[in-house]
Amino acid sequence: MKTCPPEINLNLSRKDKWISEIKGFLWNIRNWELRQVDSFIKTDGSSSIGHISKRRVVQRLFPCPVVLVELQDDVFVLGFMVGQGDYSFKIQFPDELILHQVQDAGDKWHQTFDQHNSIVWMSVSKLGILNIRYADSMLDRAVEFYEIEEVQRLLQIRDDALKNIGFHSIRLSRATGQPDNRIQAITRFYDGVPKVLTSEDLVQDMMSYSKLSNVCPANVNDVMQRARLLYVHGYSEWEFLTTAVHYAVLSLEASLRLLYDTWLGETPVRVEAKIIGVQVCETLEPSRDTILKWSNKNKALDVTVNGLILPRSKSNLTNHAVHIGVLTQWERDRIEYFLWLRDTLSHPTGTFIEWISWSRECIGEVCLLINLMWARFLVGMPDEFSMA
Repeated sequence: MKTCPPEINLNLSRKDKWISEIKGFLWNIRNWELRQVDSFIKTDGSSSIGHISKRRVVQRLFPCPVVLVELQDDVFVLGFMVGQGDYSFKIQFPDELILHQVQDAGDKWHQTFDQHNSIVWMSVSKLGILNIRYADSMLDRAVEFYEIEEVQRLLQIRDDALKNIGFHSIRLSRATGQPDNRIQAITRFYDGVPKVLTSEDLVQDMMSYSKLSNVCPANVNDVMQRARLLYVHGYSEWEFLTTAVHYAVLSLEASLRLLYDTWLGETPVRVEAKIIGVQVCETLEPSRDTILKWSNKNKALDVTVNGLILPRSKSNLTNHAVHIGVLTQWERDRIEYFLWLRDTLSHPTGTFIEWISWSRECIGEVCLLINLMWARFLVGMPDEFSMA
C-alpha cells in the first residue's frame, strides 16, 4: 500500500511540543524514504548504485539536530542540520554567522538549503500554524543533493578500480558513406551548442562505453568487437544499432560460459549424478560442454560438479556466478533481462528498432557486467556496492 510523504503541522502557540513533534517528523521522513528504497534492495543487500546511495544518505541525514532562532519582525527560523549528528532541539540566539545565513528570511525566501554548512533553513511567521510537507521542502532537495554526491563517489571508486586493471585496446574506423536519414535528424549538445551527429561521435561512443578489462577473455572481447562495428556502422544504416545490442548480449552469454569453465580450473573435476537410480561418480575434463554431453548421453539426474549443481541453462550459469560471489542478486536480475533480450533477438517473430541512446546504454551496461564478474573473480573489487 502506497503511503503519502510525511508532513507536519506545528502550532506556533505550543512550541513546548515541538521537541517531540519535530523528532517524530524526522523519523517519519527516514522511515518513509527507507520503505521506498527497500523494495529495490535484494536479500544480499545489492541494488542499483542510485538506490544504495539514497539509502545511505537517508540513514546519514535523518534524524538530525534542529535549532529554532528568533529574528526580528515576527519571524522565526528553523534550522535542520542534516547529517550533523543525532536529534536534538534547542532555541538559539542569533549570532553574526546565523544572521548572515538567514538574511532576508520571510521576505525573499521561506526555505533555503545551505549546501556549504549542510543546513536547511525554514522561515516561520509567529502567527498561525506552520505546515511542512516533506515532498515540497528543501529537506527533500537536500536528500537529492547528497544522493547525487554519493552516486558520483561510488562511480568514481568503481571506475578507478577498473581503470587500475586496464582495458583491452579498441580499434575502430569511422563509417564511410552517406548517413542514415534518422542519424541526420539527431543532434547532441557540446558546451551548450547543438551539433549534428557525426560518424566520429559513434566511434567515440564505443571507445567510452564498450571497454572490456584486461582480465576479460579475448574471446569475449572478440564478440564485443562485432557489436562495436555494428554500432559504428549504424551511422549509415540505423537498424545496425539494434543488431549491435544483439551481439553485445551474445558476448555476455559467452562471458558466463567462459567464467564457469575458468571456475572449473585446469585439472579433471569430480562429477556426481544419479543414473537409472544409482549414484555414480566420474572424473571428467574441466569443461561444461564435456560434462553436459556425458550427462545427456547417460540421462543423468541431479548432476553436481565439485559439489555444486551443474548449470544447464543460461539462468543456471547466472545463479552459479552469484553463488561463487562474482555477481550480486541485483546484477543477476539485470543479466536475466539481457538474456531475455538475447532470446528475443535470436528467435524473432518480427523486428523492432530502438533509439541510438538505448543501444549505447545497453552496450555500456553489458560491458560493465562483464567487467565486474571477471574483476571480482580474478582480482577483487571494492566492497562498496551493497547494503550488506
